[in-house]
This record gives sequence, structure tokens and C-alpha cells, in this order.
Amino acid sequence: EPVNYILPTYSPTAPLAGNPVVAINPQTGMITGVPEIEGQFVVGVCVYEYRNGQLLSIIRRDFQFNVTPCEATVVADIKKDGVIGPKSYLVNSCGQNTIQFIDQSYQPQNIAGHLWSFDVNGTLVESTQKNPAITFPGPGQYKGRLVVNPNTVCSDSSTIFVNVYPAIDADFTFSYDTCIAGDVTFTDLSTTGSGQMAKWSWAFEPGKGSDKPDPAHKYKTPGVKSVKLLVEDINQCKDSIVKDITWYPVPPLLIIEPSTFLGCEPAEISFNNLSTPIDTTYGIKWSFGDGGTSGDISPTYIYASPGTYSVSLEVTSPIGCKTSASFNSWIVVEPSPNASFSFDPQDPSSFRPEVRFTDASTGASSWLWQFDNNGISKLKNPVFTFPDTGLQVVTLTVTHPSGCQDTAMALIDIIPEVRYFIPNAFTPNRDGLNDLFIGQGVFDAMQAFQLQIYNRWGELVFESTDPSKGWDGTYNGSNDLAPPGVYSYVATFTDSRGKKTTLRGFATLVL
Repeated sequence: EPVNYILPTYSPTAPLAGNPVVAINPQTGMITGVPEIEGQFVVGVCVYEYRNGQLLSIIRRDFQFNVTPCEATVVADIKKDGVIGPKSYLVNSCGQNTIQFIDQSYQPQNIAGHLWSFDVNGTLVESTQKNPAITFPGPGQYKGRLVVNPNTVCSDSSTIFVNVYPAIDADFTFSYDTCIAGDVTFTDLSTTGSGQMAKWSWAFEPGKGSDKPDPAHKYKTPGVKSVKLLVEDINQCKDSIVKDITWYPVPPLLIIEPSTFLGCEPAEISFNNLSTPIDTTYGIKWSFGDGGTSGDISPTYIYASPGTYSVSLEVTSPIGCKTSASFNSWIVVEPSPNASFSFDPQDPSSFRPEVRFTDASTGASSWLWQFDNNGISKLKNPVFTFPDTGLQVVTLTVTHPSGCQDTAMALIDIIPEVRYFIPNAFTPNRDGLNDLFIGQGVFDAMQAFQLQIYNRWGELVFESTDPSKGWDGTYNGSNDLAPPGVYSYVATFTDSRGKKTTLRGFATLVL
């Protein structure tokens, strides 16, 4: 059936339209062209085969073509300073007439060639290098173009605007008093061919800077300081420079804070050096007034003797600047007593808990005794009865007329004594008198007690681990009384201090 084409867009010779028109070569059958309208198209192809002018066969085929928008195979792009519009880029150069252009085109695996072209004052300058260097005659604006895969179907291009600006050079100078810690003054010496500077950015140290052309800055710590200046002119051209400043002044004022001005011998005093600037590279010399010295920035010193002392400090910077200060009659050290005491008896116990204390202190005008947690006394030579056994901490604090104090301490062991006595005869006739063979005494601190009683043949007739339990004369716990006679016993125990005691003897059973 005949096909009606929508003229003039489509026709038998232009079934997909396009630019160039999509068409078939009647001799080769090659279909070429660039379709420009999206959609789905069906194209019928009819091939006639002849031999010697005779028609041999006819072949008909229908083909479906889908035309859709696709990403470009390659995209021309460059390293740029700005974007003016679609595929229109800006490259700026400050003080450099020769510019190295950097190709950054997409899909580099599909790029087979480059063509750079620039209009340089009416002369066309071209290059086929990937990253060419183009020399321009001087400041001005120039227009160019980059084409990737030139003269092929798979190609792309971009427009380049080049601004060649006059040079800009960053520079500055600084001044300061090398020995007195004060402001460092900075003066901008930067130059630009544009004739007008627009911005300044100073970096004196981390977190400290300025946007003024000629600023001043005061450092808190000494050292070699790297100062950076970044300048920008009206063409947005930038340049920077870094210079080192050797800044080692001495502190304008030596400020010292002692931990105390009044102490008791031996007085340990810390001198906190608050002076700035100063660090370990500086020479430090302290004199404490009693012949002692130190090279620490903030030393701690012990005054061994009472008196009034003057303190001096000298500071020398690494470049030889010096400063010093003296503090006359600054530290006062008061005399201290020397606490000491003795006690008697040396081995108090639960039977002798009363202890006499004798003061042996020197320089004391008052006394305070602390007998563990059991009591106190303000007597010089007190007597104290300890209510409990065990280790007792006794502390004596004595006070000098100056108010200074000293303390002595002793550990006193109140021994819990064990006393155990065993009789030599008993009458277990159950008359209520002397019916048990049992030890007497003080058992509170007794440990590991054992009592064993044997007859004359060495048989064990009684055994106990309880000192309050005695032998009632029965035989091995039966109700039968053992025969009268002499029996041997062995009693062992350990006291509170681990001393083991063994008692051996004879028990006479009398009926």
C-alpha cells in the first residue's frame, strides 16, 4: 500500500528528516544523516537484484529507528578561572604573557585530536597539542577556541576568553625593637601594573591576621615567626610572600608570683614566673638570697633556715637582650619547732593499757596529743589509758611561739595478752566442786586452741578445741568415769601475735 509522507519534513528520500538529511544511497544501500527530531520511525527498504539487465529478486525489509537525546560522546573543556556562559570560559593571567592551557575535556578515551586557535591582534595562532603554551604580545583581552576531534562527526568545541593583566608583586617590610617586647609594625611594599591594590590578607601566626595595608601585631611568645602577606588588585590578580621575623625581646616587666611570702622552716616556695615573652631558649638566673640559685623559668625552692630573704631574677634572650629585677626582703621564713616524744612502757598490753608519754620536742610552746580516735590531750607529758588493744596511732603536734608547727607520730601496739593456767587435780564426783579438769585465765585473744588428755597407756581419753570446755572425767565421752589415777595432758594455742604456746603436765583424777 502507498505510504503518505508528511511533507515537506518527511519524504521517500528523507524518511527521518535531519541535518544533513537521513537518506539511503541507491547504489550502496548506506543510510547516513543526523536525525534532529525525537521519536520512533519505521523505514522500509526495498532492494532490487539484476543480472544482465534481468530482475532476479526483490527483498523488502522494515527497520525501526528510535531517536532520543543522548549525552555527548566528548565535551570540550579546559582548566579555567571562570565560566561566562554555555561552553564559554575565562582564563586570566597576571604578569605572564605565555599561558599554558590545560585540556580537561570529558571522555578522553574518545578524543583523537585537538585544535586550539586564538585571534592575536588579527593573526590566527593555532596549535594541535593537548596542552599548548600560547604567547600573547602583552596585556589585553584575546579570544580563542578549542575543538576536540576536529573535522569529525564526534567533535565538540568551546570558546575561550583570555585576559592578560599586568604583573602584581607582593612585598613588605617590618620594624620592631629587638630587645623590648612591643608591637611589630608591618608596611606593605606590594606593586601592581593595574595601578590599584584591592585587598590585603596578613597571617602573623595561627588564628591571628589583618586585612589592613599597614598593620601592627604584638606577639605573646618569642621565636622565629613566619609572616605571610597575600595581596589582590582590581583585576583579581593575586600574589603572596612569606618572611621570617626573629622575635626574641625580653619581657618589659618581670612579674613573679610566689606561692607564699611567709613560711615555716623548712619553707618550700614556688615562684610562678608570669613574665612574657619568655621560653626555655632564654637564659634564666634566680638568686634566692641564701646562696641558692636556679635556672628554671618557674622554680620551687626550699629555705632550710629561718630569716628574711631578698630574691632576684635575671633574664637573657637568645640574641643577648637582658633584663633583671630584685625583690628586697621578700620572703620571710619563721623558725619551726622540732616535734619528738617517747613513751613507757614500750610493750603495753591489755593488762597494762596505761602509757606515759614524755615530750622531747624543742622550740615548742604548746602541745596537742591525738591518741588515735580515743582521745586528745594538751598536756606536755600526758598519761593515757587505751580502751582497746591493737595498733594505735599517736600524733603529737607542737607549736612554736612564731605559730609554726611540727608533728611527730608513733605506732603503739597494745598487745592483747593470753593467760592460761591448768590445775593438777580434780574430783569428778559430781558434787559440784572441782568436777572439771579445765584451764583458767584470759582466752579472748587465744587462737588454734587444742587440749588432749591421755591415760598411762597413751590412749586419748579427751580432746577439745574450746578452752571453755573441760574434762568431766568420763571415758571418751561415755557416761562411765575413767579410773582414778594420773593422766597426762598437752595444751597448745596461738596468741594474737602468732606466738605458739605448748603446755604439758599431769592431771590427777581423784574420786
